[in-house]
Order: sequence, then C-alpha cells, then structure tokens
Amino acid sequence: MMQLVMLAEEHPRALNHDLIRVGHRVRDLDDPESGLLIADLLDLVAYADPSSAIYRALNPDWEWDLGNQLMAYLIDFQQMQAWAEGGKKGPRPKPIPRPGVSEKNETKYTTRKKSTRAEIDAYLASRVKPKQ
Repeated sequence: MMQLVMLAEEHPRALNHDLIRVGHRVRDLDDPESGLLIADLLDLVAYADPSSAIYRALNPDWEWDLGNQLMAYLIDFQQMQAWAEGGKKGPRPKPIPRPGVSEKNETKYTTRKKSTRAEIDAYLASRVKPKQ
C-alpha cells in the first residue's frame, strides 16, 4: 500500500494516463461511488506492459527489449565488418550505446600482496587531482 502511495506521488500523470484509458482517474479513489478500488490500481500497476505509461515511467530502458538489443548487435556487427573489409581505414566504428554498458574498457587491477587500509587510502589520495 505504501509503495502505491509513493508511486502516485512520484508518477501521478503516468498513473492517471493509464487510468483514463480504462475509464477512471486517480481522484476516483476518493469517491466510493466510482467503483475504483485500491486492489484495481494495484493490478493495473502490477500487470503493466510496455504500452502503459506507468511501465515506461518505472522502466527507463523499456525500449531495449530483446528485439532492439539484437538489432543493435546486427548493426554493430555490419559496421565492424564493413570497416574491416575496407582495410580498417578511418576510425573504428563505435557500437550503439546500450543501457547498462559503459563505453570505457574497464581495467581490472590485481595485487600480489594484501594492502592495508592506510596504504590504499594513501594510493587513492595520490590519484586525486586537487581542486583549483
């Protein structure tokens, strides 16, 4: 119940949009004659699909379903293949940005000895640029 209140406060317009599609409004919750129950609202949110506004508000990466992920992969593959067959001239093609994937290749560091917290703090402090 508390989550529903927070949802109504954070995304009132999206929730109202979906309710209008089924013939109600958020304000109908205050009117016992409207027939809209909290349980109905819970069902509307729990079973929302990508065509509903509340689903899109709660899932910012909603457009990246399996079909779009595969299409982006195919485009990236074709661009890379064309670049390689063209003699690798020009800059290497960049992949289409996807949610949750960073462009940087993250380097993983390992150590042979265990460092103390003070050594780690000193190392990190040496890597920080002073503010000007």
